Amino acid sequence: MRALLAGCAWASASAVHAACPPAPADGAPLAAGPVSLAWRAEPAPVVQGRPFALLLNVCPGQAVLAAVDATMPEHRHGMNYRPSLQSLGDGRWRAEGLLWHMSGRWELRFDVRHDGRTHTLRQDVVLQ
Repeated sequence: MRALLAGCAWASASAVHAACPPAPADGAPLAAGPVSLAWRAEPAPVVQGRPFALLLNVCPGQAVLAAVDATMPEHRHGMNYRPSLQSLGDGRWRAEGLLWHMSGRWELRFDVRHDGRTHTLRQDVVLQ
């Protein structure tokens, strides 16, 4: 069961800051105000019922990835686990311990703190 990107934010690639680290391979660029983010799953593809991690680049580099979560809006529930976050330095992060227990549309949510504000970035992913 593969994860497919639905409504991928490729159009916002131009909003990703030029000074940021390059996006991880197969990353999906997102932007909200002064922050941008790109991610990829590890291992890929995501498989239903198997834990996975996200490797992320957050820009600007001094921004803090405060939270990563995923919900299924049509089912009105989220994951059964809360991922742990680890800064790898230079705007790179690892979110460990994600698990999607059902196929369908998942909404990834990333909360990024920068200059005293929290910016929320979202992206839909369809797990088949």
